[in-house]
Amino acid sequence: MSNFNKEETQGKKRTETQAFKINEELMEILHDEASGCYKPWQFADHKVHADTLKTTYEEIVLWGKQEAMIRPGWQIGRGEVIVPNIFAKVSGVHQDIKLYREQISSLVEEENTLFFKRFPLYKQKFPKDVNKIYSRMLNVKGEIDKEKLLTSEYWRYKKLNPTLQEAIADKIIEFCKLPPFWKYKTYKVNLRLSLINRIIDFFLSFIDKESRDEKAMKISIFAVLTNLNEELLKLLKGFDYPLKVPKILVYNNNKGKNLTFADAITLMFMNSMGVDIIIFNPGGSSDIENYVKEEYYDIHRLEETHSNLPYRKILYSTD
Repeated sequence: MSNFNKEETQGKKRTETQAFKINEELMEILHDEASGCYKPWQFADHKVHADTLKTTYEEIVLWGKQEAMIRPGWQIGRGEVIVPNIFAKVSGVHQDIKLYREQISSLVEEENTLFFKRFPLYKQKFPKDVNKIYSRMLNVKGEIDKEKLLTSEYWRYKKLNPTLQEAIADKIIEFCKLPPFWKYKTYKVNLRLSLINRIIDFFLSFIDKESRDEKAMKISIFAVLTNLNEELLKLLKGFDYPLKVPKILVYNNNKGKNLTFADAITLMFMNSMGVDIIIFNPGGSSDIENYVKEEYYDIHRLEETHSNLPYRKILYSTD
């Protein structure tokens, strides 16, 4: 009589072939975390943390072209990856405008880069009564419940890698607690509210304005981060952590409107996910500093200002 146990084959354990075992052992030796020799998407299931570097202006181009594992501060361990990234604002221009344009062009041409020529980054439309959606996600402590968020019918990111979905959810929860990088706690975006919610909001302003303002800010952050543009999701999906770091570059020469709170939320979120953020502002006017404390990014002030200098892509020297 056969000793074959039918129940065992119906469980989670699956029989490994000899070839599979040998291959796994070989891969473990060749692609050890400390080896620096990684296979594609080896850390796709790791949790990502950003370590925003403090750099000189010259290092923006230097490190901006380097893979994450080459940058100072790269670390792996215990299911987590620390990605050294850049968050910088370049205020003003070089006396040598050609050099200034060459440096921008060299970064724009990097793979997995989004380039915006003005603010706002996107024209966003949010679901009506997003405050109701936000309220449904809260637990008894008044904080967003991760399980409710991930299983909600309003969760737009179900097609993403589960680890990436969890990372986004974690950041939404963190950002809705109003981290200390915000200058004030009174910012908000324009949301569509029903008449009854507008009336409630009006009366709350007389009871506790501070609480009302903070709630409006939390709902605004929730609205932006649960409705990210597909371009941004593509940037995150294409990020193989040890390799080239995705970038968002903005050339703000004051032709469009100024940076909005929604823009600030988007840039801070993407930075927290390991993405490089670089804002070029030839006129030297304020944008990100209207919302975010300056210790959370670098400001590099160049020799001159040029308010209406148009962006011009030029070939850059590789010497």
